[in-house]
Amino acid sequence: MQTISLKTDKFDIDLRVDSANLSNSMHLTLTLRLGFTQVNPAGKAAEGTMRDYGKATGTQRKIIKWDTAAWNAWRSNFVKSAQAYWNNKFTLLNPGGFFPFEAKGKTLYPNARCYLKLVAEKGGQKTNHHDIKVVRLHASENWFGSHWKLYDSKDTDEAEKGTDSTGAKIMQRAHVHEIGHLLGLPHVAVGQASCPKSGNTNAPACYGATDEEMRSVMGRGMELRLEHAEPWQSAMIRVIKANNLIRLLQGTLPPADLFKMVRKWDAQFGYCLPRTAAEIKVKANPFNPTRVLQ
Repeated sequence: MQTISLKTDKFDIDLRVDSANLSNSMHLTLTLRLGFTQVNPAGKAAEGTMRDYGKATGTQRKIIKWDTAAWNAWRSNFVKSAQAYWNNKFTLLNPGGFFPFEAKGKTLYPNARCYLKLVAEKGGQKTNHHDIKVVRLHASENWFGSHWKLYDSKDTDEAEKGTDSTGAKIMQRAHVHEIGHLLGLPHVAVGQASCPKSGNTNAPACYGATDEEMRSVMGRGMELRLEHAEPWQSAMIRVIKANNLIRLLQGTLPPADLFKMVRKWDAQFGYCLPRTAAEIKVKANPFNPTRVLQ
């Protein structure tokens, strides 16, 4: 098995090259190791309070003590449901020149299927990419001010996050949104005039103004978009640079075109077959289900 692996502060990267053949892509897997720590009432009490966002100025919310069964069930559900949302959704299209293999007398260039693996660990371990504290809300509480390092037990539930221009509810499961942040994705409107990068990127305007923006998973909704493949695209660039794979194209392209080629791993939904250099050049549709290599 030929696997290229890198460890970063955000996640681990594994590119399995030898999974590619006439009908399969390479596998590009990002692994997030999440360290979860319980937040329980003070003094080992059964019930207590916790302020929104963990801030002294936040509203107090009722919390209860975690028990082993509830804790294990919550962690399992978090990992299973968030991974199901992000895993195996995108394919990155090989721009040509990288990871060639021979089949049926032709040189083929495989694409990369994007996978996500979430691993639940104990908080505080050096191998964790992120450490997250979790409060267990009392049944009387319907909301808690959480953030990317402080979750609550209801963050895995679907909740209304706003309404669109027609008054329809926009629903979201907060933990899916937060995994997007841990992968490096910003809120949908960050960089716009209403949400400058230099300002508070958690302000309401950063979650979007239009219906389309608000429905994004990085807004207030649950819609997955092609731009959300960016963590895998960045990971592929890191693999290419770290393994000096750019040398494969040196001398064959002008420097400016070479730079574009390295960065241009376009994302698509669905699966696609490997392509020949000729097909890449004319931008042949890689998703054609009737295509057969002659």
